[in-house]
Amino acid sequence: MFTMLQGLVTPIISGKAARERGPAGLRPLCLVALIALVIQFVLGTILNLYVTIPDYSRASYLQEIEKAPAYLTAHALVGLVLLGTAVLLLFQAAALRAPAIITLLATGLAALLGAFIAGEAFVKDGADTSSLWMSLLTGIALTSYISVQAMIATAARRQAAPQPD
Repeated sequence: MFTMLQGLVTPIISGKAARERGPAGLRPLCLVALIALVIQFVLGTILNLYVTIPDYSRASYLQEIEKAPAYLTAHALVGLVLLGTAVLLLFQAAALRAPAIITLLATGLAALLGAFIAGEAFVKDGADTSSLWMSLLTGIALTSYISVQAMIATAARRQAAPQPD
């Protein structure tokens, strides 16, 4: 079983595998991040507009997830998946040694961490400012991951184009 798990995980975290695939190897995981960000935005909007969040001023993160309304639990769990995806993307980009992509992915991860912190603050105090920061940082993360997809697509088109003699 360990061998099977290793076979699934190694291509995701291996620097050698990332270099063999090149920048195009980032596209599927980057797409996962983009879809998760859209889901997060929708869940966050529903939470902000229609769900009353109980007082969690003294609760731990796990207690919040355990006792929270279903939308908040889903929002938190998708957020954790999104953070994991962002870290994996950054590791793969570091293996590629592509400074522009690394910068964009680091920006995306920083925005996600900031949105996570703002989300925790929102759950604790319900402040509109925290909600605004979550939205703004989500926009920054979306822009970062869309830019990575565009850079990869542009590089692929340049490689596929016939070279002048």
